[in-house]
Amino acid sequence: MNKHVLFLLLGLSTVPVFAQGQQAAPQGRPTQQQSATIPGTTAPKGNAKISGVVVDADSKNPVEFATVALINVSTGKPIDGTMADEKGRFTISKVGVGKYKLLVSFIGYQQKTLNEFTINSDNQDMDMGSISLASDAKRLDEVVITGEKPLVEEKIDRTVYNAEKDITNAGGNAADVLQKVPSLSLDTDGNVQLRGSSNVRVLINNKPSAIMAGSIADALKQIPADQIKSVEVITSPSAKYDAEGTAGIINIITKKDGGLQGVTGSVALTGGTRASNGNASLNVRRGKLGINANLGAHTFYNKGDMSNITTSPKNSEPSVNRMIRSQYGNTTINGMFLNGQLGFDYDFTPKNTLSGSIRTNGGRFKMNNDQNQLVTEGGIEKESQSFSTDIRNRNERLGTDYNLDFVHTFAKPQQELSILSQYSVTDADTRNDQDRFRSGEAPFYLQRNNNDGGNNELTFQADYVHPFENKHMLEIGAKSIFREVTSYGLLSDNEAGVEEKDKLSFDYGQDVYAAYLTYGFAIQKKLNVKLGTRFEQTEITGDYARSENDGPLLNKDYSDDYNNLIPSVALSYTIKEKHTLKANYTQRIQRPSLFYLNPFEQEQAPGTVVKGNPYLDAELTNLFELGYSTYFKTASISTSLYMRQTDNAIETVPDFDEATNTTILTFDNVAQNKTYGISLFGSVKPVNAWTIGGSSNIYFVNLESKEYSNSGWMYNINANSSYNFGKGFSAQFNGGFNSKRIQLQGNFASFSYHSLAFKKELFGGKGGLALGLDNPFRKSMVMEIDVNALDYEQHIRINNYNRGAKVTFDYRFGKMDQQRPPKRKKSIRNDDTKQGDGNGIQ
Repeated sequence: MNKHVLFLLLGLSTVPVFAQGQQAAPQGRPTQQQSATIPGTTAPKGNAKISGVVVDADSKNPVEFATVALINVSTGKPIDGTMADEKGRFTISKVGVGKYKLLVSFIGYQQKTLNEFTINSDNQDMDMGSISLASDAKRLDEVVITGEKPLVEEKIDRTVYNAEKDITNAGGNAADVLQKVPSLSLDTDGNVQLRGSSNVRVLINNKPSAIMAGSIADALKQIPADQIKSVEVITSPSAKYDAEGTAGIINIITKKDGGLQGVTGSVALTGGTRASNGNASLNVRRGKLGINANLGAHTFYNKGDMSNITTSPKNSEPSVNRMIRSQYGNTTINGMFLNGQLGFDYDFTPKNTLSGSIRTNGGRFKMNNDQNQLVTEGGIEKESQSFSTDIRNRNERLGTDYNLDFVHTFAKPQQELSILSQYSVTDADTRNDQDRFRSGEAPFYLQRNNNDGGNNELTFQADYVHPFENKHMLEIGAKSIFREVTSYGLLSDNEAGVEEKDKLSFDYGQDVYAAYLTYGFAIQKKLNVKLGTRFEQTEITGDYARSENDGPLLNKDYSDDYNNLIPSVALSYTIKEKHTLKANYTQRIQRPSLFYLNPFEQEQAPGTVVKGNPYLDAELTNLFELGYSTYFKTASISTSLYMRQTDNAIETVPDFDEATNTTILTFDNVAQNKTYGISLFGSVKPVNAWTIGGSSNIYFVNLESKEYSNSGWMYNINANSSYNFGKGFSAQFNGGFNSKRIQLQGNFASFSYHSLAFKKELFGGKGGLALGLDNPFRKSMVMEIDVNALDYEQHIRINNYNRGAKVTFDYRFGKMDQQRPPKRKKSIRNDDTKQGDGNGIQ
């Protein structure tokens, strides 16, 4: 046992690690021929040298980065050590005269101790020749088992939900996964909120993705749950991150190459009553080169019914000519998405790595809504506005991300330079067709509402990390983002043979130049401090042109620029290694994305028009957070108090056109948003096979503008439980409830969800068969949405048939020969635009 402890200490001393508080930062790349002396021991001084080569006993290939310990025979303790390079070579210098042994080890191999040898002279060169290590499959299996993670981990700066440990996710999509993550909530359309704010940035593997450029809700449906390894929620990012919004960052980590030599892969197939999908992945690593690829397809299908009643003026106001529009209809939704990724990384040397990837997502979303409309004025039906409508929405999207990154590590542990680049392009095509008719008659009105849009982003980023003594760390960097957004729209109305056409074009450019500096240090090993500041310069240009009914083209040009200096402070204090207190402050700027800017008028249904506002300004947010976490033998608890104040907040601004009986929804910087809340998380294991966990978020929101104000308490809760019956059988439950959400003019519906899953492992743990049940105890769920505007009120009821069942089969294959050390991952994060929740690029 003592031998293993000493070996662990040697490994920790020869691999660069920077620890902050209770959480260690990602490890740096091991330094070639780096040696370190074990604390508490003294190596005899001298000029002798010991060298050799570590190879695989079967293949005779070099064992890269194997650990070599020099053991003093008289004490039996390691006194020096080093790591083999990429060719398996090692050298231990400055060895004194004496008797020694060598202890050679690496994950996946049997540990080997060489026979005693003697250094007789001060200048002797001892060549140990070729040292063969035999494979140890049993030890590799033990490493995998020991590394099992809990469902939810609370770390010093983030919450990590390990999605791969939750079998209720099998066969779902990213929206299904995110609704189970502490502090997050989603509605039935997949619109995500973090601590009550929809102003979040969603990343994939620490990088922005083209599929997030328009609608996060639609993008989440394109990512299969089977490809998600974990979800990180970062509520108080440092100045190193972009201006990521009022709430924080959601980072989706997908399953990919973990550094194992050889060929590995997996396949998963799901068939269900609401969705079906299939996914496959393949990882190949030979020496310095690693290649990973995955391909998947996801289809979904659902149905529901709705009602939408708009009253003007409001019922609370006296009127003899009150107008009421009542709409009722049935809805069917289906879609199919394809996704794929091809990536590589190549180690030129242990200090220089080049990596790249191509990720693409595309597909089509369809919604059909058969709707009947009845309009009355003063209690008398207006026959001209009472009719039936067939609504057909089509949304096609294709997004691709190209990444190329270079990372150089220096001889000093954790000293690192990275140069990153990314090009993202998205094309979207949205169609909204409406045919209006009366029973037994041909359509009298045809509407064709088409919008083609694109979003291109080119990003360059450089980061440098420099460590000092006593855990002091300096990080500096610079970044530039060049965005180009285009939108071309055509609205065609044909009534009684008379056709009218409106055309629109919108070109929008946004360039962001940023630089940041953070400095972290520890005081007496208990108090960790990280200070940062970020400067951002934003330059905006726009060109908006419109023509009505083939008339003259009317142009509006505009430009804007502004600068922001953004501070951040993070403190954490550890008591008795079990209790951690933290305090954070950060300020963020949030720029509107295309969803909010695009002025194209999209008539989504009779009497409902949505359009953006190209003159929106950015939001500015101050965020304060206090947190506490602790753990016991079989339980853990964490809680956070937070306050968030957003000035210049972007809110939905409705207007009612009485002449056309139309509600026009747009956006403006009209409000101040103050949110005060507390989030709680806990987990416990009553017995070794049973785990229970849960989280809650309770907060008070106060919204104020010149014309409106609204406030109230809101909350969301989530509970999960899993039980291992043994012999490969396990079961899990997950459920949650979200209260009504306060909006500037009314409230959004409350909703709940629950799921059950049962799994049997097959093929010695390499595969499995799972049965999942979504909302099995409820046929459907009614969503209630109420709007209370100045001159009208609106009541929407949506009945969503969300009960479902699914069966999933998965299998993992491949041979894992040996493992390379973990690498410090670097990636671009574009976190600065407020995301929309509509149907993609308009």
